[in-house]
Amino acid sequence: MFSVNFTEYSQSVTEFLNKAVALGLAQLSHLEIDQKSPLRGYVNAILRFSDDSELHIREFFDGTQAEPRVMYAYHYQDAETNLRFRYDNALHRPPIGQKEHKHTTSGVVPVFPPSLQEIIDEALGYL
Repeated sequence: MFSVNFTEYSQSVTEFLNKAVALGLAQLSHLEIDQKSPLRGYVNAILRFSDDSELHIREFFDGTQAEPRVMYAYHYQDAETNLRFRYDNALHRPPIGQKEHKHTTSGVVPVFPPSLQEIIDEALGYL
């Protein structure tokens, strides 16, 4: 059986977010780690950038799955709460051909699941 430990995963996410803070890239205004079992849990975080834009991070992790991020949403908004982009894997209506997709002000496009590093880099590109 394939398995990845949620405790280790959540620690790596926390360390990554704290590194972004230590580098002066953002402030961590919220972090919630909700471990459901040794292999499953929920990560919820908000990074606030120097222009008061925010990156909202939500992941439900199941270490028994080949792709353990069974639910994710990475929502980046400006200081006035206007959407800049959101990556998620919720079912979309109308269907767009695959579960993973990206919302922008221009519409919705299918994408491969991004890494947290890629998401933060994209958000930093707006500053």
